Amino acid sequence: MHTDTVISGRGRRGRRSGLPAAFFFAGLLAVLLGCGTQAANVALLNKPGHVRVDRVTVARPSARELVIAAYESYWRATNEALASRDAARARAIIAGHVPARAVPSLVRGMRAIWRRDEIGYGSPVFHIMSVTITGRGRAAVHDCVDLSRMGFANQQTGQVVGAPGSSHDFLITTLALEHGRWLITGAIPVGQTCAY
Repeated sequence: MHTDTVISGRGRRGRRSGLPAAFFFAGLLAVLLGCGTQAANVALLNKPGHVRVDRVTVARPSARELVIAAYESYWRATNEALASRDAARARAIIAGHVPARAVPSLVRGMRAIWRRDEIGYGSPVFHIMSVTITGRGRAAVHDCVDLSRMGFANQQTGQVVGAPGSSHDFLITTLALEHGRWLITGAIPVGQTCAY
């Protein structure tokens, strides 16, 4: 007896042996999808007479959490503004992350990068060591930030321009509370490595 199976379906034998399998899978699919002719008997649960919903309170984020969120969103916003390659869009993107007086100088810096036909790549990896908040609406984030996976590259060639940052840069970023929002007011690289 010959037991070879024709997989391609081109021979007579392949077509004939493929039909029962196709019917079987179509029938199985119909059963699984509930295409039967009889309704299923399912017992429904009785409705409870009295349902009580406990009061849910939404926890407000702490000042520390708000400062960290502002710090991290500033980095994302500057990456997005730089990628826009458009001064008006860049201004709009970073406007809610820095004081208004800082926007023009940031956009000037981006224009210089665009003129060199460079683009940013990557993003920092945060290792926040501490957050200091004073009662005068000032804060500082101490971060052992990893900048080794980000930098600038030529837009046409993709070649990396300059060396990427260090994997252990100690950065102190200052923030101020203005009109209910934490805004980035400065960044001070500390001349020492840090550990995480």
